[in-house]
Amino acid sequence: MLTSISRIGKIAFAKAAIDWNTDLDSILEILLKHFDSFNGNGFYAHPNEVQLRTELARVPALAHFTEGLLGLRTHGAVIYNLGLAGLPEDRRNAALYALTLMLGYPTSTDQRTGRVAWDVRARPIEEIDGRFTTFSERIGSADMHTDSSFYPMPEEQFILYVVNAARCDGGHSLLVDGEDIFEALQRTEEGRKAFDLLSTTPVPFRVPAIYAAGDNNVEVHVAPVFGPSRRPGTRFTMRWRYDSIKKGLDARPDLDTPELRAALALMNEVAEHGAVRFKDQLPTDTLMLADNHHMLHGRTTYTDERRHLIRIRISDVPNAERIGPSGVVRD
Repeated sequence: MLTSISRIGKIAFAKAAIDWNTDLDSILEILLKHFDSFNGNGFYAHPNEVQLRTELARVPALAHFTEGLLGLRTHGAVIYNLGLAGLPEDRRNAALYALTLMLGYPTSTDQRTGRVAWDVRARPIEEIDGRFTTFSERIGSADMHTDSSFYPMPEEQFILYVVNAARCDGGHSLLVDGEDIFEALQRTEEGRKAFDLLSTTPVPFRVPAIYAAGDNNVEVHVAPVFGPSRRPGTRFTMRWRYDSIKKGLDARPDLDTPELRAALALMNEVAEHGAVRFKDQLPTDTLMLADNHHMLHGRTTYTDERRHLIRIRISDVPNAERIGPSGVVRD
């Protein structure tokens, strides 16, 4: 199912060799039995997702591709020629939802719609003017970050699928491994102190308006940048989004100190410039899977408003066991 496999650090690259044949029809047929609606073709976190996964695992192309993807055992994977280009939105998103359910439990991180498949494309300026926007709502660049950094339980993984690549000299996807961040910080005494401070000090992350419960709500979640390891072979988990933190400090001045500001500025410098990074303008019909606890991602600036990606976040635990605004259980 995967060919031409190569690696750069902890990122694997491969071409998909999937004969979807009638399996796309089988996926849609299974989902039609379980969903009363497709939530605008974005799906939702299904309350019977464990049973649904069991049924989807019987679809040969889906099961074989998932096995190959999991077998890469890396912090990031880029899979070219997935075989979904040109499909109608409902069939394409059905295949992506099914794939993510095979990898874990796709979450509904939008509190207002409950939508799982999120469109990463520029919104009209009149829809976002004056709000604290998230990177997926606008053209331009996206600073290095982890997804859901402002939620109690950031998902362990996410996918990005390229529906339409940018037709301009921009929109390159960026990945930086957490171990490279750690090594860069450990090279200086200042960096070592910053890592220690960001591992023990609560930091406020403000929730972007599109994810908040209401347009005028100022929601903040407090957590260290570096948390305890949850998987064998790793030394920490990581959550990071500098613009969210700066707005969080404005909302929570009681947590603001010069030492913390300096540590955050140094972390941002390393994330944006000081650590080794992967950079590529991913072509249409490419799937990127990333470990959201150990990999930062971002993008270079772009101007083509036709650029369109689909993002789905994936939890290791069923949605019924999650805490916070994503999934089935809500605060």
